Amino acid sequence: MKRAVLIAVALILAAYVAALFVPFEPQERRPGTRLGGHLAEGQDTDWSFRTAGLMQIYVETATWYGIPHSVTTTSWIVDGDLYVPCNECATKRWPKNVAGNPNVRLRVGGEIYERRAVKVERDEERRRVFAALTDRPMPPERWLFRMEAR
Repeated sequence: MKRAVLIAVALILAAYVAALFVPFEPQERRPGTRLGGHLAEGQDTDWSFRTAGLMQIYVETATWYGIPHSVTTTSWIVDGDLYVPCNECATKRWPKNVAGNPNVRLRVGGEIYERRAVKVERDEERRRVFAALTDRPMPPERWLFRMEAR
């Protein structure tokens, strides 16, 4: 019995350590753990090298239990800044993680960027950013995060 418990504990510990260090990429609606890829050389980018408009990216957040949580999301660039929207944020884990620790890692075009996710609270900025995509008003329940350099 003692041996079985030790084996079970060792397997759980090995799985936890693997989840800490081995990338498990998010895919569509399925979340992942650590994002794979190399750190981009130009961390102080203004995103002008990216195409304006909608762009799919990956966001990795820190969790209270230490294993990173990553998701696939959309983003857009307005006036050189990168923005990430969130619908139904009260039901999602990544915005809660950002509230606890705003330091995130983004994978954009295969490279990793270290950023600070700042929730956009000012209606003026929210309207300006959303107007760059559509003529419809931004729903008040949609959150918006600006990804700033750390």
